[in-house]
Amino acid sequence: MQTESQTTIHALYRLIEEGCSTTSNSERTLQLQKAILKKFFKASDVEITHLQNEVTITMRPMLSDARSTEINLEIPKKQFSGFLQNCIKNDTKGEVFYINMMRYFATQS
Repeated sequence: MQTESQTTIHALYRLIEEGCSTTSNSERTLQLQKAILKKFFKASDVEITHLQNEVTITMRPMLSDARSTEINLEIPKKQFSGFLQNCIKNDTKGEVFYINMMRYFATQS
């Protein structure tokens, strides 16, 4: 029997896979991707640009406004889903955050 946390994490993985497998990136998909990255990297701002073969991510750490502290990542599009899934921490704080996030997305659809 799975716990609520395990069920939530599996549902989140499915949402990530679905969002990364479609050619059009809906606002909901981008919101989910940004929320995962903001939590994992403790970023205040995240910009995601989907190009033909890669995804470009620009993040700004939470406590900095300086442009020199921006983090830029380029990830092959085929690996983006796995990258996002690896950003999910299955700890006590993460469980609560992801359960609440999934509830939010369930009420927004």
